[in-house]
Amino acid sequence: MPAVHSYVLSILYAIALVVTAALYRFTQPPAQLRHIPRIPVWQLCVSYLSGEVEEQRVKRILLPFANKHRADIVLVWCFGEWMVHIVDSKVGRAIMENRSLKKQQPPAHMLFWQLTGRENIFFSDGAQWQRHSRIFKAALQRTAPMEQFAALARRLCALVGDGGRVCWNDLAHRFTLDAVGTTVLGYDFEALGRPEGSLITLYNRVMAAVADPLYVFVPAMERWRPRRQVRKELDMLVAGLSEIMAAKKADPGDDVITYMYEEPELTYKELRDNTIVLFMAGHDSTAGSISSLIFLLGLYPDVQARARAEVTSVLRPGEEVRAEHFTQMPYLRAVLLESLRFNNPANVTLPRVADVPVQAGALTIPPGTPIVLNMSAVLHNARLWRDPLVFDPERFLGADDAADGGDGEKGNAESWMPFGHGPHQCPARNFAMLEQRTVAIALLRQYKWSIPEDSIHRKGIRNAFSTFTLSLPYDVNIDFTRI
Repeated sequence: MPAVHSYVLSILYAIALVVTAALYRFTQPPAQLRHIPRIPVWQLCVSYLSGEVEEQRVKRILLPFANKHRADIVLVWCFGEWMVHIVDSKVGRAIMENRSLKKQQPPAHMLFWQLTGRENIFFSDGAQWQRHSRIFKAALQRTAPMEQFAALARRLCALVGDGGRVCWNDLAHRFTLDAVGTTVLGYDFEALGRPEGSLITLYNRVMAAVADPLYVFVPAMERWRPRRQVRKELDMLVAGLSEIMAAKKADPGDDVITYMYEEPELTYKELRDNTIVLFMAGHDSTAGSISSLIFLLGLYPDVQARARAEVTSVLRPGEEVRAEHFTQMPYLRAVLLESLRFNNPANVTLPRVADVPVQAGALTIPPGTPIVLNMSAVLHNARLWRDPLVFDPERFLGADDAADGGDGEKGNAESWMPFGHGPHQCPARNFAMLEQRTVAIALLRQYKWSIPEDSIHRKGIRNAFSTFTLSLPYDVNIDFTRI
């Protein structure tokens, strides 16, 4: 028996050694990446397993490590893959303008990519991307969403009514769903009036399924454990959106898809993929931004009062807001820019790779290495911003016009990049900022609001876990009082 016992222990010891060696190799970067400062894997594992959101991980782990090592780029382990995260704006701009970098192709069997497709402005590259970008920008320039956004803002205020406590993030999501529906698709989902509509419910259910962390971080799960019901519902959603597209072709309007239909260069698949991805991108990220903006105005009553005074000095009672009024509201603009910096809508860009070595400051990134611009890190880097964890709209007064691309704190224009940077930055950023301004102005003219004392956000905005690293505040309860 002792011999058997010793034999068993030896086998267990050997297995432990093999497992330990495998884990070590799995969590160690290849030799060609070891010159790049790397975040300790154990810290990242604790963060991932705890469900910590990206922006908190950036503030708690990435930025302290990068600043300690005076690093402009850091190496981050993410479930078996090493990625370079850029945390400096100067290096970030150089990388994002580097034409040798191409978007990393995601696993083909992930449901998310089967929903969005790859032949669209967000995931295409090269000549195809240039064509998509030209067509999309032309369609945006022809679309006049101001009147539609103002009409939706009136619906929103009607729901707030005489005031009281409102779950603001829910209203923000419903507002942006109607905004992207009417201006991009030319279709009114009526999410503000009918939040339980069939297509809306189906969309929310499908998005929750495709964003399941287990299936995103382990894409092979789609092969090992296929989700037939989810695939069926995904097909139903695509069919529903395709019906909207067909109806739009028969009945054109003043919307992005109508104008894209006029382009003979676009194939049906390209039109379909662009429709779906624009619908998705224009909804969640903008909803998160609107949630943050109105919350921050409620948290800082002096800022809210100053913004209201500016708005009411520009607009007469009953006067419709127009785009030209915005230039007369520099403080509201500063509040918006600071809100987008303080809780930026998306935290990282899509990974990019190059077939050649890429210079990033003093370091060289080997070919084939995934690279992301960590926008959250850039926007909260103490080497780039004065008191980055403080909400301070004053930092943007007198700054370059961030709404038109010269973005940032006075003397620090290159560091404001909540929409990314370079030719591939968010193409609808001006749409998103127009939505936010319109909602803020409508509320400032009719309400005062404050944050409940028991709010979970009192000590800092708390974002829901987002597989796609968006900043989405949750349980944002706000107390409104009609003026």
